[in-house]
Amino acid sequence: MHISRSAVRLLQTLVVAATLAAASACSVSVQRGGGSGDIVAEARTFMESYARDLSSGNRAGIAERYDRTGAYRMGNGNKEFLPYDSIAHQYNTAWSPPAAFEWRNLSYEAVGPDAALVTGQFAWTLRPGTNPIIFSYTGLLRRQNGTLRIRLEDESPDTRTLPARPAAPAN
Repeated sequence: MHISRSAVRLLQTLVVAATLAAASACSVSVQRGGGSGDIVAEARTFMESYARDLSSGNRAGIAERYDRTGAYRMGNGNKEFLPYDSIAHQYNTAWSPPAAFEWRNLSYEAVGPDAALVTGQFAWTLRPGTNPIIFSYTGLLRRQNGTLRIRLEDESPDTRTLPARPAAPAN
């Protein structure tokens, strides 16, 4: 079945909207700070330091960013919920840092006094001297015990930027 790009975008938007609605229905918000600008400023700071942790390969620092009750990982038509311990284990044992990392075109929206939606892209370079892979990105950050944490991430590569696969050996 062929689905148009506009239909895929519409479906992705609906999935994010449904997820945000479910998250806000399930969470208890406590008013802190002076309004939506505070959560957006916090989210900007969070994403800036997240980029530093990714770039430097700070595995423990990255794992610490996730919601302690777990997080949803989505992308390329997949969805899974991982408990925090599984996320921490993956980052501390199996994750490899990029040669270079850069957020691009990030947008921020307060979705409550204790939650922010972050959308944009990132460039992930596998090896020095190679072109980066460009990913679309959606993250839902929510305040947990006074600290923003990742509750949901959706990362999907732009397939046009994926490295070419090595040719199969001729028989």
